[in-house]
Parts: sequence; structure tokens; C-alpha cells
Amino acid sequence: GRGGKRAGAGGGSRGDKTLEDGSLSWENTIYVQGLPASARMHEIAEFFGGIGPIKKSKKSHNQGEPTIHLYKDKRTGQPKGDGTISYEEPSTARAAIDWFSGKPFGPPGAYPTSSLTVTIATRPDANRFGKGGGGGGGRRW
Repeated sequence: GRGGKRAGAGGGSRGDKTLEDGSLSWENTIYVQGLPASARMHEIAEFFGGIGPIKKSKKSHNQGEPTIHLYKDKRTGQPKGDGTISYEEPSTARAAIDWFSGKPFGPPGAYPTSSLTVTIATRPDANRFGKGGGGGGGRRW
């Protein structure tokens, strides 16, 4: 069938880890807050790619592009200043936390008022979706 957990399928290849609250830690992907709204995708790819290779998308609509997802305000369509970046290796994602957290985005002086917060990305347990009643906050993907 289509439901239920499938051993070795889906997220396992990304190195997902189940956390105590049931959410999943996406080990090769960082969640970034504090990106300037005016930052462009190529700037983000160049900046965060300086520490190691960013994973390339395998999806047909953007195949070969860096796996970077920027979140937009649902009402205005404008960037919210946060997003995810997936690296080839989990060790690069962990290094990115130390390297980029608390620092301004971009080359020196480009965005002097920005200050980045970088963490390993997490997402709710897939089994909790569609169970009625709505839910609390958090990042949903």
C-alpha cells in the first residue's frame, strides 16, 4: 500500500533522524533565517557554496540547479528572509552552522545589517500530516 512507514525509502537517503518530538532532522540541509529580501538565488548559492558543494536538484523543472528553497509570504509573494539549502554531505551542513551563524550575508559590506541564524533543518513527522484539527507552528515543508 501507499501508507505507513517504508523502511529504507524516502528520507533515509538524506540521513534523516527522528527527534524526540517525532519531527525529522534533515541532516544535510540547513535552515537559514535573516537572509536579505533582496538577495538573489545566485548570490545565495555562491555564498553558501563557498563552504562545500550544494546538492543539485534532480527534479525535471529545475534539474541541475542548486537545491535551495526560499520561503515567500503567502499573501504578497515576497521573500520572507528564510529558506533551506541542501548540501551534498551532512558534514558540510554541520560546518555551515558554525561558519555562517551570526555573520552577515554576502561579501563584506554588501548587506551590513543582516545577521544569519543557521540550524539543521527539521520538519514534522510525515505521519502527523492530515490527522485533523490543525496544529501548532513550526516550519512545514
